[in-house]
Amino acid sequence: MSVFDTGEAGRAVALARVFRGSCLESVHFGHIAVADAGGKLWFSLGDPETGVWMRSAAKPFQVMPLVEMGGLAHFNLSGEELAVMCASHNGEAIHVQAVQSILHKIGLDENALQCGVHRPLGVDLKVVPETGDYRLLQNNCSGKHAGMLAACRMRRWPVESYLDPDHPHQRTIRETLSRFSDLPEDEIVVGVDGCSAPVFHLPLHRVARMYARLAADTGTAATVFDSMWRYADYVAGRKRFDTDIMHALRGRLVAKTGAEGLQCFAVRKPQALGIAIKIADGNNRAVPPVALKLLLYLGVLEERDLLPLRHYVAPEVRNHRHILVGRIDCPVDLFTN
Repeated sequence: MSVFDTGEAGRAVALARVFRGSCLESVHFGHIAVADAGGKLWFSLGDPETGVWMRSAAKPFQVMPLVEMGGLAHFNLSGEELAVMCASHNGEAIHVQAVQSILHKIGLDENALQCGVHRPLGVDLKVVPETGDYRLLQNNCSGKHAGMLAACRMRRWPVESYLDPDHPHQRTIRETLSRFSDLPEDEIVVGVDGCSAPVFHLPLHRVARMYARLAADTGTAATVFDSMWRYADYVAGRKRFDTDIMHALRGRLVAKTGAEGLQCFAVRKPQALGIAIKIADGNNRAVPPVALKLLLYLGVLEERDLLPLRHYVAPEVRNHRHILVGRIDCPVDLFTN
């Protein structure tokens, strides 16, 4: 098993290989932590203590305060709308419509969103023809921001400053992360995410614990878990790993990507576990083959479950003319040595 010293990131393990033809071209190193809801570490590779920025993997927990305060019933929010509040979505029509609906129900319009604009994640999307620009609603984090605004409207907190780390709603979110991770609030480092919302830095095994509790909880977290897998199209979208694996496993787990090579799973069956995978170089292309091999090793999925996910097992590498030139895979002995 190959390792290398990444300094503060600890000793990362070679998790995925990139081949051009029959020859190795690149290697993606990283870390894995698998924990239960009590915090017991069931499995790890690399350094489970390595610190990671949760990025979008925090979204299921950032929406918890809204659910806990009764916001779903208060605003008559649907399961699809809750799912899009947990999403890193493609910016497809269904995502835009869901976020628009949330904003309409809370009495705001898209100009209240402070997430910024980026090229949508959806691979088939075109520039909005009437303006030549993308929209705030197509930002992959627009649902998260709409959920934050909903909580502020319900509590009559200021909406203009809803992203300020000292805003009462952001403090409530940090309290939620502390509760799910068992990490004191003052040990959760806060930064600024790509969408300008506060973002959180925790040890990898704490993130795994949070996801185990997302799977094990029978209250608020169960509501979030169920909305994510039942409305998986809203959590990511077409041709996205998170959506496809949730469709394939139908309630056994929820999947949530984070930027810079972070991937998390909340597993219900065969037992409640949380999984956090971090690719050290931040390249998300390495995630699917590693995740699928790990889920097979843990008994979360079986070989027959791979049929609808087969293109993720060893993803093809194609050039600009779409000629097949290589593949990405996970070493077969990674979880057996």
